[in-house]
Amino acid sequence: MSRDRAELIIRRILVALDASPHSLAALEAAVELASRFGAELYGLYVEDINLLRLAELPFAQEVGQFSANRRRLDVQELERQIRAQTVRIRRIFRGTSQRAEVSWTFSVSRGRVDREVLAAATEADVLVLGRAGWSWIRPGRAGSTTRAVLAQAPGWALILQEGTCLGQPVGVVYDGSPLAQKALEAAAALLEDDGQMTVLFLADDPQSFESLKAQVHAWLGEQDIQMRYRTLTSFNVPSLVDALETEGCGTIVLPARSAVLSDQALRALLDEVRVPVLLVR
Repeated sequence: MSRDRAELIIRRILVALDASPHSLAALEAAVELASRFGAELYGLYVEDINLLRLAELPFAQEVGQFSANRRRLDVQELERQIRAQTVRIRRIFRGTSQRAEVSWTFSVSRGRVDREVLAAATEADVLVLGRAGWSWIRPGRAGSTTRAVLAQAPGWALILQEGTCLGQPVGVVYDGSPLAQKALEAAAALLEDDGQMTVLFLADDPQSFESLKAQVHAWLGEQDIQMRYRTLTSFNVPSLVDALETEGCGTIVLPARSAVLSDQALRALLDEVRVPVLLVR
């Protein structure tokens, strides 16, 4: 365990669940973090009030996934399905947490999903969520709830998609800001004992690169961390995605505010990358 991992204090991890494959990947990552940092794991499932309100409308219909047949939404049937899903999610969460022997709690609320998740996130150090839910409207894209939550999340947020887990090497975007320093420390905390960190410098000239590299070396000190460096001279999402793919990063850590990460750029990045993204605030 690295020195920085030991010093990084994470007491509570919130994972937002909806039983989609993306959400289950988020659960596995949240359990891993809770085990690694000795943190409490808090699972939250939100019964979507908007879906229930939709079912009450006289013209609301559902279309069969495979048959394409239409039928009127039945509120009682929808309530039954929600209760069944709640039981299923609770069982999955409890079993996964108990196998990892982490401290856990599970809660169910009813309301707007983004509002309920954001309210719970105020009491957590890290929020973990899947990149998308069950919607097939925008396959491959970050879901609307994920986008809404990320725009307002008060703390760190880890976003994963189906079939992914926290991987090595860990990449981190560094521009010399205090927030980038936090991202650097978070990246070190995610390293395995023989893991490698790839630092992606936002530097548009050799002098800036050398200055940023010196800052990282000063922070590194006597720590035994394998480091690789790469310069991003074009501050845009395509160049960042290309760098991540070229370096083979298994996880990427980003400061929430940097030269490449406006809210719009972050949404575009989440649509393009296929590895876990940790957003540090």
